[in-house]
Amino acid sequence: MRYKLLYIVACVFLSAVSSAQDVADFYSGRTVTILVGSGAGGATDISGRVIGRFIQKYIPGEPTVIVSNMPGGGSVTMSNHVYRSAPKDGTVLGYSLPAIITAQLMEPNRAKYDGRELAWIGSALKYTGIISVLSTAPATNIEEAKQTEVVIGTTGRGSPAFQFPALAQALLGLKFKLITGYESSNHIALAMEREEVHGQSSSLQYWAISRPDWLNNGRIEHLLYVGPPDPLGTPGVPYLGDMVSTENDKDMVDFLQIGSNMGWPLFAPPGVAPERVNALRQAFEEMTQDPEFAESFESTVKGRLNPSTGSELSSFVGRALDTPEPIIERAKNILGLGR
Repeated sequence: MRYKLLYIVACVFLSAVSSAQDVADFYSGRTVTILVGSGAGGATDISGRVIGRFIQKYIPGEPTVIVSNMPGGGSVTMSNHVYRSAPKDGTVLGYSLPAIITAQLMEPNRAKYDGRELAWIGSALKYTGIISVLSTAPATNIEEAKQTEVVIGTTGRGSPAFQFPALAQALLGLKFKLITGYESSNHIALAMEREEVHGQSSSLQYWAISRPDWLNNGRIEHLLYVGPPDPLGTPGVPYLGDMVSTENDKDMVDFLQIGSNMGWPLFAPPGVAPERVNALRQAFEEMTQDPEFAESFESTVKGRLNPSTGSELSSFVGRALDTPEPIIERAKNILGLGR
């Protein structure tokens, strides 16, 4: 009996070694492409490039990792491509804005993917959304924004850049005018400089990366935030969840925070061999434990490392996709997606 048990253990061990070697052999000499679902210059693009630079040494076989941009529709364009068209061998990964699961729930005709089938690799950072306006805007706090129109630039309706101000407007009675169609947060910041718009919904990480002087010299004011309190500091900035009182409205805040809790996820298409998915997940976990990565990530992205594993993301996505239909329908109506 003892020898039989030792034989089984040895077989399992040798199988694991063989599987790891197969993964290393597959990736050796290959190129892995990370498709970033946003334009260049924002927090999504910059964080994706830091991950791409570090993760390659942890993937068995140490493939070359390149990062390419595929913006559009709040990362829905890229996610559709990864799900439907990308090679299902672990050589093409997606890296998205935080709202691709809410996009699936609200716009299944546009979001042609199923989050339950995607292979989630990991997320390095949670998302704290913050609505910021120029200090010269006609309203620079929430009470003023209830009385005076403020023009907010956004990307696509599937993006937190649109969803947060749109839901906040409905829940708090704000007078936002939302202008869609900008490629990235960086393009909206340029529009702010041209005085086309007064502000945008982004993150403190974005401002610290792209316009640190605006944070330091009082060029912008923060109206409202949603998601985990930002470690860079949101003192004195109202939290949306504290400003609503009914259960229905709290459900809307929880729905909005699906993306906040996911953060910026890295994922593979369905159909990738399980041993490669496991290797990519392990590579991501090992990367996030690397002090050099943590230092580079935090100094570049201007946010504290707050990772989620691939299995944690998979469990969370499953729960998020079970959101009751009445909550989804109300969100769709508020966001103009129910018509």
